[in-house]
Amino acid sequence: MPRLRLLLFGWLIWMAPIPGVGGQGTPSNPSRSFVSQISPDLAIVTEVSLDTPYVGQQFSIIYKLRAQRPPAAVDIDPQQYSGFWTELVPISQDTASSPRVLKGQAAVDYLLRQVIAYPLLEGKQKLPPLSLKVKRAGNISDRRDDWDLLGASTPVDIVVASLPPTSQAGAGTALVGSVTGAMNWAGGGRQALMLEIQGTANLALFKPLDWLPPPAGVQVHEQLVSADKQTQTMDIEGKRQLSLVQRQRWLLSVTGGESGQRFEGFFLPVFEPREKVWKSIRIEGLSLPGSEPSAPGSNVAGKRVAARTGALARLFQSQALVVAFGVTGLAAVLVWIFWMSRNHARGNFGGEASIAVLEKKLRTSPRAFLDGAHKVLARCAVEMQRAHNLGAEDALLDRCWTAVQKHRFTVEPLTLDACEEMFKSIKQLLLSFRTTE
Repeated sequence: MPRLRLLLFGWLIWMAPIPGVGGQGTPSNPSRSFVSQISPDLAIVTEVSLDTPYVGQQFSIIYKLRAQRPPAAVDIDPQQYSGFWTELVPISQDTASSPRVLKGQAAVDYLLRQVIAYPLLEGKQKLPPLSLKVKRAGNISDRRDDWDLLGASTPVDIVVASLPPTSQAGAGTALVGSVTGAMNWAGGGRQALMLEIQGTANLALFKPLDWLPPPAGVQVHEQLVSADKQTQTMDIEGKRQLSLVQRQRWLLSVTGGESGQRFEGFFLPVFEPREKVWKSIRIEGLSLPGSEPSAPGSNVAGKRVAARTGALARLFQSQALVVAFGVTGLAAVLVWIFWMSRNHARGNFGGEASIAVLEKKLRTSPRAFLDGAHKVLARCAVEMQRAHNLGAEDALLDRCWTAVQKHRFTVEPLTLDACEEMFKSIKQLLLSFRTTE
């Protein structure tokens, strides 16, 4: 009988829920953190930085797997965020897991997915559940049904507040957050404006011509020259939060108009959610380049100035020609140096050098191979401008990235077959990337 009681006591300890987990979908913090228990020793934690955002306001969604024992592998299903504009944030190897102690018991939080979201509709919205498959231990195979556990988090309700009315008219979508910008004349010998704008507002919905009124008789054509994003990470009261800053450069080609005509610029209405007020961001205007209209009777004086200027020009013409040849030669040398360094840098990670390094690591240490493959794919994603949405498409880069991320949870030695398959796919990706340079 004592032995039976001891076994029963041990079984109750094994079946006890993870500390901090009540029931399915019970929030440990009603405003930000939701914990869904999918087994006695595993739970999905959903951390939401805001549960009552305004329409268009940025907030972060972070999914974690909380485990008392590290799983052998985890596979995550895609999600569809209806009613939200979302940006997927890649997970770095340095922040992939974080140990913690909950009520005296050790557990580890594994980052599963990081999302930046902007609500598009007001009212009650629902964040989709995160579904995953878990392999607890043992060898990992490619069979789709070879998983020990299927689980999903509980959907999270988000109440989206409507924006207060604003007196500023505009054809574009209202921006929420912070925005700064400036406008200048671009070089290149043609009439073109360069508009640079950045901020935490969702600039993916921003169009300059929705706000910029051109002068009479002037036509403007917009072209997005560059767009990049930078993610900032913050830890507030033990919870991880993300902030995304977007930057855009627009080329505004100008046709028509007269010299001296002025672009009056524009006021961009931006709602500040913390202060709950509308702010007018001023983008200063510019005048069309060229000489100002001359006053009556100035033609004679203008001709005299032109004659003196012509004499000076002939005096320095020969010297200017020598200087021009020198500058042209220096520019050619600089372009050659830049071209050589760029091709050398690309060859280091996109050609035979990276393939040889990965193959060497594959033969010596599967774990070192996995780390090297992760770094190579991360650099490829940056070069392909795919660093913010990996796993969202069915491309070769996405398949390689998913395979490597799947094996980063492995606690058992990686099988040689699995490493060989990953190496073949990554080798194909690197060779194809090199042929497109």
